[in-house]
Order: sequence, then C-alpha cells, then structure tokens
Amino acid sequence: MSVNLSKNGAALMAAYKDVVDGKSDKNWALFTYEGNSNDLRLAQTGGSPCDHQRPRRRRRGTRKHPGQSGQSFRSQL
Repeated sequence: MSVNLSKNGAALMAAYKDVVDGKSDKNWALFTYEGNSNDLRLAQTGGSPCDHQRPRRRRRGTRKHPGQSGQSFRSQL
C-alpha cells in the first residue's frame, strides 16, 4: 500500500513549509493517518517542545523499590 498525499496535500505542504521556513515560529509538525485509510493528514504543529501534550514522566531518582515506604532511590545513595 502507498501513502495518499493528494487528499490533504495543501495542508501537508503548508505545514512542512512553515517548519522549514526560518521566518515561521513553527519548528515541528506531526502527521498521522486518517482512520484506517492511507490518507496522510496534519495532526498538529507547534513552536516549542512543550506545545504538544505528552504523558508526564517521573522525575529521575524517584522510583520506589519494594519494601521501601515511599523513600526515593536518590535518598538511598
């Protein structure tokens, strides 16, 4: 199967040009498929790494170990 760029081609190209253009504040674009089709579409664009939603990660060194009642790994060092 091949990717279909014709359905949303104008939006895809506009987003791509915004990202590679040095004059735009956009520095990333996320593309995805429409449902179970081969049609590629623009999902989102942004100007900083924090513009998109992502799951929060635990802070480094705060992993709990079995048998430790809430004590952080870093405090064990």
